[in-house]
Amino acid sequence: MPNLIRLLALSVAFTASAQAATAVTTSAANLLRQPVPGSVVLKVIPRDALLIVACSGNWCRTTYQDRGGYVARSMTRPVTASAPLSGRGSVFYRSCRAMRAAGKAPLSLGQLGYRTSLDRNHNGLACERGE
Repeated sequence: MPNLIRLLALSVAFTASAQAATAVTTSAANLLRQPVPGSVVLKVIPRDALLIVACSGNWCRTTYQDRGGYVARSMTRPVTASAPLSGRGSVFYRSCRAMRAAGKAPLSLGQLGYRTSLDRNHNGLACERGE
């Protein structure tokens, strides 16, 4: 339980200061479960893979082949300028119910308002029918 609390606190701190952007990998990079060296490797991302990232400090949160995780910032090269995850020009839906009420469901990966936590089957569509 203490590890879960620590992970949740780390996730909140990470997303609060992160910025969304696109980037490519500069070489093969490990997609890690947690933003710490030695974390479980979920997938290996090949060189020159285009990613949507939210970076903070030395880590970037991203999704690759339907798996969300973290990649070292040093393994990426920005393609577009970063945009804040909050404020003007950003959209946040607290739940699928809120997204549906706004008439925006389902959303695809990369669209404003998409979050991996709203994409239960990790297929790149958040709040599709049945989710």
